Amino acid sequence: MSQGAMEGEILVVEDTPASLKLLSELLGNAGYLVRQAPDGELALWSAQARPPELILLDIRMPGIDGYEVCRRLKADPQLRDTPVIFLSAQYDTDDKVRGFQAGAVDFIAKPYQSEEVLARTRAHIRLARTQAALASSNGELSRALAELKSARQEIMRSERMAALGALVAGIAHELNTPIGNTVLAASALDDRAREFFSNIDQGLRRSELERFGADTCKATGLMLRSLQRAADLIECFKQVAVDQTSSQRREFDLATLVEGMAKTLGPSLREAGVEMATGVALGIKMDSYPGALCQVITNLTRNSLVHAFAPGAGGAIALTASVDGAAVRLEFADNGAGIPADHMARVFEPFYTTRMGEGTGGLGLHVVHSLIVNVLGGTIEVHSGGGRPGAWFDIRLPLSAPALGASSNMW
Repeated sequence: MSQGAMEGEILVVEDTPASLKLLSELLGNAGYLVRQAPDGELALWSAQARPPELILLDIRMPGIDGYEVCRRLKADPQLRDTPVIFLSAQYDTDDKVRGFQAGAVDFIAKPYQSEEVLARTRAHIRLARTQAALASSNGELSRALAELKSARQEIMRSERMAALGALVAGIAHELNTPIGNTVLAASALDDRAREFFSNIDQGLRRSELERFGADTCKATGLMLRSLQRAADLIECFKQVAVDQTSSQRREFDLATLVEGMAKTLGPSLREAGVEMATGVALGIKMDSYPGALCQVITNLTRNSLVHAFAPGAGGAIALTASVDGAAVRLEFADNGAGIPADHMARVFEPFYTTRMGEGTGGLGLHVVHSLIVNVLGGTIEVHSGGGRPGAWFDIRLPLSAPALGASSNMW
């Protein structure tokens, strides 16, 4: 039984007892587990009770003929993939066409030749097993791809949240100065006003009144300038925040977007002693995904701050952009330590990092590559060495991003 189960289980459907006995003995001696059915009804019942690996089916039988049995087998989801070989003494081409249309995979002609029966049986069982294994592998691959897609979406979400955290920190830091100046001026003006009004009953000289007026104008002027600076920053940050956390496509001015990102990243850059210079040609209008582009700029900057510059050493980053036909070319460059040649081929791999525990754990540049290729429809190349300091990323993006399907727009 164990050997038969290994070689394969076959259902032989033949209404002639002598032929049924001949085929059963031939296949049994070859190591197959053989089940017998003398007619179509019993064949269907037996196959449905326990699907075999192969069915040898006689065409000419009383009651339900082989064609009808085959059609019913193929209509059953549990049996549709079971290969059926027709047994027939007929050599009519029309019969063979009918057989293939019913779902058969092969024909064996009567009288039976032992070598032919065994060869065709072995070939179709192996083919069926191979197809089943391939289907199983495809199923596993589909599940793996679904898991990969889910993990990728989670990576993108985490990176967006990390960028949003950096944005909030930038807002707080940048607003601290103008708001602090306003509070200081308002406090000084309040003290001055209390002093001024407390001296009214004692009489005021003209010079004191003029000094109070001048102090008031100076304080209110400082407050107005500081509040206007805060309002400008809030408006800038608001647009950057909308872009950073949105996956929506829209038209935008590239110079305005880059300027907003430079302001947002300013606190992190100043803390590291790194200057960022931007050189974006005016009037570059893009119809694309500004959120994805903001994420790219943020991740490239964070990557440089972690990997390119030694603590306290300072440095410089340059972000330039120009139009090249129907595309825009961006270059993000730093003058830091550069990238060793043996690391160049792996910088965009997920989880590849030379600074474990710092930065984004090897996901920052992988997300950059994914956003540029899969969302923005562009390309990115990394370069280092050749007599030029640091490392630079050459990015090309279409001015009008390609349309994205729901499955692709996952950043």
